[in-house]
Amino acid sequence: MVLKSIGIDLFKNIIKHGRHNPALLDSYSPNQFKSKENLLSHIDNLPLKNPDITILASWFGSILVPALIDQAEHITCIDIDRECGKVAKNRLFQKYKNLSFHYRDIWDPKCHDIIKNADLVINTSCEHMPNMSELPALYQSNAYFAFQSNNMYHIPTHTNCVSSIDEFYCQLPRNATIITEDEIEDDRGIRYTLIGKLCVE
Repeated sequence: MVLKSIGIDLFKNIIKHGRHNPALLDSYSPNQFKSKENLLSHIDNLPLKNPDITILASWFGSILVPALIDQAEHITCIDIDRECGKVAKNRLFQKYKNLSFHYRDIWDPKCHDIIKNADLVINTSCEHMPNMSELPALYQSNAYFAFQSNNMYHIPTHTNCVSSIDEFYCQLPRNATIITEDEIEDDRGIRYTLIGKLCVE
């Protein structure tokens, strides 16, 4: 599913711009595909029709954006790294009209309404930031969520890893109900997936 949605034009852009951008190439690594396909297989089971999707810490949006764009009303990508967002917006996904980028920390108050009003909130980078229980917008949301973290403590940028799915549970907002849990191994460790529903407090 994901490989088909990438498309030949996007593939050409990846090769072209990835020559001098190792991070972009890494965003399409086998490990990234494996973890994102796991997440997407569970998202497919959610009762969503033309959802408004917000991707937190979206990086380049490399795999999730092309996989979800045709079934979404709109996708908003939020990432603090402006350069990643610019590469994605101007070089990878310029043909998509229902896609926007915000170059901000997800805790920035200007992101609050974007997150709060989404139908689906995705974060595949929970290990890079404080617990999702600390994000105020999630307590005012009725969205479905799809979160991933991992036990890859050896990676320097991973500041908030978990050692088990139960430990990951403890990082969720108190208004979260779990629908699906899963875990998948790659050559660096275990990635944990939690899919669920938020309810406004």
